[in-house]
Amino acid sequence: MAKPKLTAMADLKAAFGAPFDDMSNLIDTMRTKANEITEFNKNSAGNDDLGKTYHKQVDDPTTNLDKLLQQVRDAVDNAGHQGQNTTDLLNAADQNAKDSA
Repeated sequence: MAKPKLTAMADLKAAFGAPFDDMSNLIDTMRTKANEITEFNKNSAGNDDLGKTYHKQVDDPTTNLDKLLQQVRDAVDNAGHQGQNTTDLLNAADQNAKDSA
């Protein structure tokens, strides 16, 4: 498969648009599934000694997984937004250079 090429600034902006939105949506799906697992775990183990031991082992890691996925989503969103902002700056600089010529 041929590698995609950037041939215009519009291509650069698009490269930071939909692909990053798709990644964010995928991470949201992962968070939803992780939250379903967390709820299942909370409701399944019970409150006896065995259940309490189970919760000590499982509750924090599943909470931490959700926090990690949120941080990854935030980073992906930030990279996409900053890429689009950088593209806008490059477009403005290009236009400024053309206007100054």
